[in-house]
Amino acid sequence: MNSDVKHKKNIRFVALKIWELLFIKKNKLSDIFRNDKSFNSLNSKDRSFIYFLIHLALRNHNQIKFFLKKFVKKQVSKNLYFLDGILLLGTAEIIWSRTPHYAVLNSYVDLSKILCGVKYSGFINAVLQNIVRQKDNLSSSNWDIKNNYPKWMLNSWEKQYGKIKTTKMLKVLNKEPYLDIICSKKMNIEMKNNLIKFLDGHEIHPNVIRSNYKGKINDILYFNKGIWWVQDLSSYLHIEYLLKFLKKINKNNEFLKISDICAAPGGKTFQLLDNGYEIVSNDINKKRLNIMSDNLKRLNFKSKLISVDGRTYKFPEKQDIIIIDAPCSSTGTIRKNPDILIRNNIIDLTKLQRIQQELLKNAASNIKVGGYLMYIVCSLEEEEGEDIVNKFLKTNTNFQILNLNQYIQDLKTTLKLNTMGYLKFLPIDFKVHQNDHLNGNNGFFSAIIERKF
Repeated sequence: MNSDVKHKKNIRFVALKIWELLFIKKNKLSDIFRNDKSFNSLNSKDRSFIYFLIHLALRNHNQIKFFLKKFVKKQVSKNLYFLDGILLLGTAEIIWSRTPHYAVLNSYVDLSKILCGVKYSGFINAVLQNIVRQKDNLSSSNWDIKNNYPKWMLNSWEKQYGKIKTTKMLKVLNKEPYLDIICSKKMNIEMKNNLIKFLDGHEIHPNVIRSNYKGKINDILYFNKGIWWVQDLSSYLHIEYLLKFLKKINKNNEFLKISDICAAPGGKTFQLLDNGYEIVSNDINKKRLNIMSDNLKRLNFKSKLISVDGRTYKFPEKQDIIIIDAPCSSTGTIRKNPDILIRNNIIDLTKLQRIQQELLKNAASNIKVGGYLMYIVCSLEEEEGEDIVNKFLKTNTNFQILNLNQYIQDLKTTLKLNTMGYLKFLPIDFKVHQNDHLNGNNGFFSAIIERKF
């Protein structure tokens, strides 16, 4: 085995361990990439390869399973999860990557001997050889991209947005993800230009740089200077919308008590701090809050951090603004988190709705008369957005949703609120560059709700 093939075998081993964490340990992909020591010890090129391979296999998971049924007549035992991972990752790499077939075959056959036993190596070799021989037929098959999505999700979108718009969304969600960097007000023009050059990126909105960067975040230029953070444009614009509103209603710059009760990883808090506001930031997940704390130190921001259950916590004082970026199905972020396609089901959605309702209800009990709730989810499901707010308003007649289109216009985008006053971004809403891979965005929903009395 030559050294290049041997090296590729080693990084495919890391990819298979990540696959195990996903399917057996049920970890989230974003958490794995952030915390896995084997993955993060690799160089930038190898991390990019694994990132590409895992995303590729997840986005096309159902299609790969369909292909494999042609060559694997018996269902693979759940105890042989590495065998299943080898077949899935190997098929993805053969069909959609430029890796030489011999390298793919040699690496996965060798890995099967180590992880599954010698007796399965012949089986792996035979199946992957068949994939190689049938590659052209398989890759050109009339597979409908819709089949890669859970039926409940697809039915929900087609009902809400129609079949044409849903098909457009699927094409965007199936693209490789981008990286958005938010430039702090502390960053000067020269630094911004240097950062754009380093990332080979583009300023797609004032102070938002988008690129296809796949390296380590802490290797990015000016990381230790604390003048930028990672945040998707969609999330950024929702808080920009809030900031425009706050500027209009608080012309005398009075002190406002602001809380973010589901704050980690911190982008919303960072935006408010960068604009001179003080904020109490909470997250029930202490690990995520610790990461946020590290970023606050790096950015030289100060914010009070607490870790309590936002569904029951009573603030010492009533708040002027409470932001509820509630846990949700995250279906608006599938492009960046394709493991959602294999994790989420309709039962999860029901559980999440209950949490969302409880968070909103408790936040309402902690808000001043004349104060505002901002409810946010990165979901495309009406059940987690519009329905949650509508149910809340029906049982809390002392609250009203605000229709603030004038502040949306200040964002200098083509976006508009719907007639009910909701702000909703779909994955197809932003065409920001001639490079199509830089277009699109996360799906997001928000509503600003005022307590009248």
